[in-house]
Amino acid sequence: MQFGKAIGTACSSFAITNIDAMFVLVTLFAEASACRTMTPLMIILGEYIGFTVIIIISMIGFGASLLIPSEPIGFFGLLPILLGIWRLLNLLVPNQEEESEKTKLAGVKSVFKVSLITLMNGGDNIGTYVPLFAQANAAEIAIYVITYYILVGVWCLVAFLVMRQKHILKIAKRYARVVVPFLYLGLGSYIIEKSSCYPWSIHRIDSSTSRHLGKPVMAVTTAFVLLTCVGTMAWLTLRKRRALRIPEVDPCQAETTSPSTERQQQLAPVQTGDLHVLDLTYEAEELSRLGLLRNMLPPPSPFEKGGLFTSYGSHPVNDYSSPKSLEELPPSLH
Repeated sequence: MQFGKAIGTACSSFAITNIDAMFVLVTLFAEASACRTMTPLMIILGEYIGFTVIIIISMIGFGASLLIPSEPIGFFGLLPILLGIWRLLNLLVPNQEEESEKTKLAGVKSVFKVSLITLMNGGDNIGTYVPLFAQANAAEIAIYVITYYILVGVWCLVAFLVMRQKHILKIAKRYARVVVPFLYLGLGSYIIEKSSCYPWSIHRIDSSTSRHLGKPVMAVTTAFVLLTCVGTMAWLTLRKRRALRIPEVDPCQAETTSPSTERQQQLAPVQTGDLHVLDLTYEAEELSRLGLLRNMLPPPSPFEKGGLFTSYGSHPVNDYSSPKSLEELPPSLH
């Protein structure tokens, strides 16, 4: 075994099969720049998990390459297309939900999403690694795998540094929410076209039937799947918008009424008149305290001395001159 030759073979095979992975990583880092639930660490972790699944399938597949063809894996390219459509629909719904305890769950979903995208884009990797592993010994396979894992980290670092450029990061933060859906649409179309899954399926259908029904069958099947998924996503989007418009009411809070609420309900009929009874009562009390109700009292009796005072209850009130402040009132009126 030649060590240098094995490393060169691993580097060349990885570069050939992962040129498009750089585009995928840049897309994911662009999404992470405008999304709090996805971080660069989650992207790297998801990339390694997805690549590990690819390696496992490749190592199993080199012993059963005829049973696991690489072409059907290209149909997973429909998932990025559906993901792009879903994000386009989400642009129509304002994001008014607060990020709370769902952040951790969203992070787990982000790691799973990156892993799934890596696996979906791994059809050519499996198609290349299976025959490569089949003609290599155990030591060479170990060198290949170690080199692949190192290059995955290099790929992630390069993609991250590209997004760290200020002008690129500024554009990504400004337009990522609008551009990312179209990037997913392009990524899915690229995976499907590169894998040749449709020509392979059409050829298999045509070879199994006397009539050439491969193209009609694939067209009808694809249209049915896409329309069903898009219809479901549209229904979920409309439901989400309706839920955002109608605030949720806790039945426990609806049944429980605080004392202040009961007091407001009792005072509500009083406040519906032209005059506010409570304000009028308060003003009357203030006027009484200031001795300004002289016009509302009976006229002074001529039998009283000087006719200057009249009795209102048990407190005399000046009938001719009103006190200017509370200090001029008798102590009993304070």
